[in-house]
Amino acid sequence: MYKQLATFTLTAVSLVFASAAFSHTRLETPSITDGVRVTNNVVIGHGCGAEGSTVRNPVIGTSVVFPDGVDSTITVDGQPYTGNLSDFIDNWVNIPKQNYSRAVFDLQDVKTDSQGNVIGFWAGGNPLPTSMNGYVPFRINAVTFTEGSCASSVEFFISIVDICEITPISGFSESTVGLWTHNSLGTPYDRQGTEDDGPASLTVTRTSTLPASCGAGQVVKVKPSAAQINRDMPIIYNGQQVWPQ
Repeated sequence: MYKQLATFTLTAVSLVFASAAFSHTRLETPSITDGVRVTNNVVIGHGCGAEGSTVRNPVIGTSVVFPDGVDSTITVDGQPYTGNLSDFIDNWVNIPKQNYSRAVFDLQDVKTDSQGNVIGFWAGGNPLPTSMNGYVPFRINAVTFTEGSCASSVEFFISIVDICEITPISGFSESTVGLWTHNSLGTPYDRQGTEDDGPASLTVTRTSTLPASCGAGQVVKVKPSAAQINRDMPIIYNGQQVWPQ
């Protein structure tokens, strides 16, 4: 009896932690390998509201930004790196590709930089029931590691804002937006908190052979710059910025 009770308790605790982690807006597939094109989803776990609250406002849209690799912050084995992303990944251009779907939201479009390269996407126009998860589909094109680099993996931090009410920036609150973003970039979209646990991550693991001189290889992490978030997080529809107002 005691053994069964212990097993039940451990299972319940595991489910609570799993549920809490899944409630964050994350990618359905957070880890992929190089050279493979992958269909993925942004998974919206809940609506907007105070942490732990059972009362939530429905999400009516979402805005997703990938680091563009141009002025991104890069670390190698935890240390700042002043070189270019192309020292590790040689094709980080138009890697994300939005898949058209009206399963959750009626409207959607990609976000592009000044060169027309896709650096994110948005979707919206229909409330997501707060009792359900929302899947926003996209594709990650095959990523290629730079020949001769020592990167064994590259982790990209993807900034996402779930929108429950269209407001100006001054109207941002727990009830109007879900900020799955970095907490210290210095932008109006920064997540409030002491831990930098907001963004969804996508880790690309190398399957090709490392140069012999690399040993176990390097762990590379990439965050967007504040300038990119300020530029690319707003939603533009038919040439007009519709969020924030």
